[in-house]
Amino acid sequence: MVALEVEEVKGDELHLWDALVAGSAEGTVFHTSDWLVRNASLQDRTLILLGCYADGELIGGCPLFLSNPYKILKIASSTTIATPYGGMVLSEIENAKQRKRELHNRMIIVSILEHIAGEGFDHVNLVHSPGLQDIRAFTQNGWDPRVYYTYILSLHDDLLKNTSKDVRQNIRKAQKHGISTTKQFDPEIFWSLTMSTFTKQGKKPPFSREHLLGLLDLITSKNLGEMRVAHTSSGEIVAAEVTLWDPKMAHSWSAASSEEHLSMGAASLLCYDTFTGLSNLGVRRINLMGGNMTQLSSFVSGFNPDLVPYFGVEYSRPKYAILKRFKRE
Repeated sequence: MVALEVEEVKGDELHLWDALVAGSAEGTVFHTSDWLVRNASLQDRTLILLGCYADGELIGGCPLFLSNPYKILKIASSTTIATPYGGMVLSEIENAKQRKRELHNRMIIVSILEHIAGEGFDHVNLVHSPGLQDIRAFTQNGWDPRVYYTYILSLHDDLLKNTSKDVRQNIRKAQKHGISTTKQFDPEIFWSLTMSTFTKQGKKPPFSREHLLGLLDLITSKNLGEMRVAHTSSGEIVAAEVTLWDPKMAHSWSAASSEEHLSMGAASLLCYDTFTGLSNLGVRRINLMGGNMTQLSSFVSGFNPDLVPYFGVEYSRPKYAILKRFKRE
């Protein structure tokens, strides 16, 4: 059996990391080095990319954002603001049977977990992409599982036929009110609509203006996605959505809308036109997200997507549990 080594992927090996991500069933746009490095920089967070090597070949990995709350806790997480997935990426074995694939994946995961354990973190939180469906290697090594949900929609020519009656009515309503959609990448407008969206909920956005605009700049400069806006006949933009993509599927990353036009069906038309446009580009699937929030679930499920589970795992040392309990009290 080949001995595995786990160490940090260095800057001159980022192309190897991205090749692993592109070829891995678990890899998403959120695992790419461009996305991870820019997000860490915008938040002034420390990022490490743990790589698992076999005879010098990178065969697996896991990104970790590090933090040190209260100056006494050492915490690592595979996700951060605006990054819904992280976790393991595993190389593929062509034409391998189930047992061989399971042994390969388990060998990589256990090696990385042993390395993480040796780093002495007080708490580690990994949220894997929907591509990782087997977390037994974690639970069998004392990690606590978490189950999340997302929606994945197959894109084809009969999208409107398969949507709910409410969605079709909202699309017709928007068209009747003279609302239409176009591709338009305008970061300032998106920030303004985002502020409006969170204000009407009585909340603050999870990211700053600089953080959001920095990510939008990355998306355009690296061609990671697109923005589509819905506007009235007078040209007023009332809703916008940013969609990201990778070789496997598109991802509904972020959306925002004007409160005054919520009842006009603009959001439904915007989604439908986005899906149609992606389908015309040859994209076959889109991850709609929103499966863990009741209001969003009610909206996106109207397009008749598949409900797909994905998994998180956590590991905590006693110090973290004690401080967490103390904070609650």
